[in-house]
Amino acid sequence: MPAAPETSVSLFGAILGRVGRALFTKVALEPDPIENPWEPYWGATYGPELKGWLLRPVFEELEKAGKIGDLIVDVGSGAEPVTRLLQTRAGRKRILVDIAADGSRLGDEQKIRLDVEKVGEGGACSVRKALLRACSFLGISPRAGVDAGRADTIVFSDLLNYVDYRKVLRGFAEYLKRDGRMIILNFPTRGNQALFSGKGLKDNRGLYRCLEEHGFEIEDKSFPCRPAGETDEAEELIVLVARKGQEF
Repeated sequence: MPAAPETSVSLFGAILGRVGRALFTKVALEPDPIENPWEPYWGATYGPELKGWLLRPVFEELEKAGKIGDLIVDVGSGAEPVTRLLQTRAGRKRILVDIAADGSRLGDEQKIRLDVEKVGEGGACSVRKALLRACSFLGISPRAGVDAGRADTIVFSDLLNYVDYRKVLRGFAEYLKRDGRMIILNFPTRGNQALFSGKGLKDNRGLYRCLEEHGFEIEDKSFPCRPAGETDEAEELIVLVARKGQEF
């Protein structure tokens, strides 16, 4: 399956393009400009404000189309999960997965501590504990099987450089419903490089291939900060939506 052509009209492209330009303008107006104006937003100093600017319009468009669903998993959620931007409504639940999560539950939100690279290791103690906590939160039996608790949407934001991205995407894809969606925000090679995985995402074209191999259709991809006239998308900031099709 070929990736969506970069010349196609993006569902979110116009919105994200305006967001990207606004962010560049904001940085440019600050005193004491630095050589790379994006550096303060990435790696150890990456701020949730930027994630909100980039993902809010994507969430809003998918909500309008009824494509978010009720069970949302936020992978590598951090201290300020971006999925809190999504509407709260009856029946909607969020599971926040992070290596530093405290395991607490508050209303419709459950935090789960897990090294996300272990997600495909069903026999690992940490994975079993994570699944038990998730089942308890969802009110389903641990013996009900994967199908009983599959997610409608899984979000990966500013994560794939730091993990074996193929292993993580494949592992979480098993917990996603057919026709469910992955929403990915990532900037290859940018961030705290001292913490990068050797198997982290280096090139967006690798991401496309990985998703295709696992039965996903790329519904939309946008490059909100790509310079005018630039056609190479390999190492650009990407916001991508992919729908799970056939089982792999």
